[in-house]
Amino acid sequence: MNSKSHIAKEFGVHRNTISNRLGNVSFMAKPAPLKKLPNELVLVLDGTGISPDEMLILSYEYLSDQPLAWLFDTHETFNSWFTLLKEIKKRYSVHAIVSDGQKGLIKAIKLSFPNAIHQRCLAHIIRLSFALLTRNPKTEAGVELRLMIRMLGKVRNDFEAKVWKDGFENWNKQYEQFLKEKSFNPENGRKWYTHKKLRAVRSLVKNAIGDMFWYVNDSKIPNTTNVVEGGINSPLAELLHRHRGIGKQLKEQLVLYYLYARRKTKKTTRSCA
Repeated sequence: MNSKSHIAKEFGVHRNTISNRLGNVSFMAKPAPLKKLPNELVLVLDGTGISPDEMLILSYEYLSDQPLAWLFDTHETFNSWFTLLKEIKKRYSVHAIVSDGQKGLIKAIKLSFPNAIHQRCLAHIIRLSFALLTRNPKTEAGVELRLMIRMLGKVRNDFEAKVWKDGFENWNKQYEQFLKEKSFNPENGRKWYTHKKLRAVRSLVKNAIGDMFWYVNDSKIPNTTNVVEGGINSPLAELLHRHRGIGKQLKEQLVLYYLYARRKTKKTTRSCA
């Protein structure tokens, strides 16, 4: 789909002229049927902003490589995810779900598909941990933890998963007292944990570790949400940017146009971790 700038250049008018005219246009994206689905689905769930006040809440079926179901909402919340998953539950059986572990999403998954495997996205854990630890941690504990997080993406089998989990447990025991250290402000009496970012990474991993390695024994399950982030969200963001300035209703139709078109194609995405 050509951008408004391209169309304006082709017809020799200003881009704003095209924007004004498109603002009065209404069209409906033509629905595309789903490709054949497996008996039990593997869902990759992710939300992405399509404007400052609107989110696309998306469920992607990994095995058949296609967008399955979606809705628009102002925020990514428990209610939005529960609404979407409730509709999916009416029609399909789900084997596994891959997500970034957003709190409302975790709750919605537990209520909707309590028996489904929930694989946590390793890419999110790695990126968030690196952001907290920085490139050059100032403590020995931080250096060791960053190295462990870096190795997380290389875990490929049960043995390597056990080695990684044992390593994290040993790290936690070794630095347990260190992570309890507190700083003190004598002027106001305020206390806080000195190593807050290290504690944050520890909490992130401890909360996720039970669901981090399902993929090593099940080749149907990806260990990241990259198929959505790289294969759907990134090109969709580019498309919306090229057609920026259109109204909310037309923007939603553009998103639907893209999702239905994506059902008809197969695009490879780079696996992250």
